[in-house]
Amino acid sequence: MIEVIDWQLSVVSKFQEKLPQEKYVTAFTCPAKYDDRGDWVNSYLTQVADTVLTVSYDPINIQLTIGNKVFGIQDFDGYTLPNGKVLVDATSLALPEVVHLFRLLKHKKTPFDVIYVQPSGYNERKEKSLDRVVSFDLSDDGLGAQQLPPFVGFSSDASMCLFLGFEGHRVGSIIHSDEYNTNNATCLIGAPAFQIGWENQAFANNYKQIQELSKNMNARLRFAGANDPIKTYETIDTIYTSLKYDKKGLCLAPFGTKPAAIAAAQFVVNNDGVILLYDFVQKKARRSSGTDLIHVWSFAHNLK
Repeated sequence: MIEVIDWQLSVVSKFQEKLPQEKYVTAFTCPAKYDDRGDWVNSYLTQVADTVLTVSYDPINIQLTIGNKVFGIQDFDGYTLPNGKVLVDATSLALPEVVHLFRLLKHKKTPFDVIYVQPSGYNERKEKSLDRVVSFDLSDDGLGAQQLPPFVGFSSDASMCLFLGFEGHRVGSIIHSDEYNTNNATCLIGAPAFQIGWENQAFANNYKQIQELSKNMNARLRFAGANDPIKTYETIDTIYTSLKYDKKGLCLAPFGTKPAAIAAAQFVVNNDGVILLYDFVQKKARRSSGTDLIHVWSFAHNLK
């Protein structure tokens, strides 16, 4: 299994003063840069890595493209990694790319770091909704919620864990779908949030979904820090363990913060029988502004 063994936290100005003593052999990032954070990370990667490769996942053909190489998600033996440490840019990469890179790096037993830059703010919609809730203009609709191979299974028999973010309609699409069982759902809220008060925005943009789920007495809320994948992982593990006693499966829908998605990716890579959902939304340009805290999580392989 892969586990976090170190967590470095800094602001941009301090982080740039102290570059790693040893360069990464490879850094993985997204082909597109959407905002200030993406621009900053792209510049940083060129300073700290010998090679920077873009990664993209094709949900239609179920293929991963790394650099100029295309291969199936079960063909990791055909991909060669140079010896040395690897850096994964979780700021720009989406969940499908992150989880498949985690699978690849676990398969190759390669130690790696994950970098994530928090924004100073998110892009709000100009028009106010009728209920006066501040909504955010972060992404366009994608293919819709679907299981991400190879983390697939019978979702009707699995209990749902819904990660709540600023885009409540993404969770709403699952609640109103006949394909997924939300009768015994757990909602995971990122609290404490990146900034004081942002957890209220997550509640406000999901209150209709929470209200719908609360009609069922089995629905529940759980909390983990919005930028804390370690606590989020522990929370997922608690849910997973309790469901195993009842001989039920777990289905994760990580539509919240990226650190929470990192925890979900780590968890499905480490544990069998977990279903992973993603809706392949299309990120909008300039969806966030500024750079705030920078996180670097170091992952190692535990052979136990």
